[in-house]
Amino acid sequence: MKKVSTLLLISSAAFLFGCETTSSRPYTSSTNNVLKFQKVIADSNTKIQLGNFTEGQGISKLTCRLNGPVDVSPGKTTAEYIREAMQTELFLAQVYDVDGSILINGQLESMKFSSLSPASWDLKFKVSSNKSEGYTVNTNYPFRTSYSAYSACKNVADAFGPAVQKLISDVVDHRGFKSLIGQ
Repeated sequence: MKKVSTLLLISSAAFLFGCETTSSRPYTSSTNNVLKFQKVIADSNTKIQLGNFTEGQGISKLTCRLNGPVDVSPGKTTAEYIREAMQTELFLAQVYDVDGSILINGQLESMKFSSLSPASWDLKFKVSSNKSEGYTVNTNYPFRTSYSAYSACKNVADAFGPAVQKLISDVVDHRGFKSLIGQ
């Protein structure tokens, strides 16, 4: 009887405090970002290619409350996720070319989130090109949270794609973007 109750107690604890991985959704393009790229770049007939997108040393695995890991870029690094997102936006704006004359590189310098109110993603990202030393943007993307760990961590993962959309918007809106593309 004592073995059964001990086993039941351990099983219950594992169930209550077990970890779940929360994954983000695939990236969806932002019409606003596509239009921004078209407005800034299309007039000059410039074609852009993307080079290396890397992660700084401060980037680590993310965990959320007692829920477990948050996988914002399933199957790839977060920098690769951001690169593919930007490539999608540039392609839809019809300014991406694998042999483009402008080569943009990026480095994700820091990435953190809060799942407590006020919940937000904070991303620090440096861009540079073969035309400019570049600049750094600090993106803050607020989102709704929840009382329960599962729902709050799901909101964290779901908000990552929109946070990357805002990051790309911040890159294009920056006063240094025209220098970045050689204008």
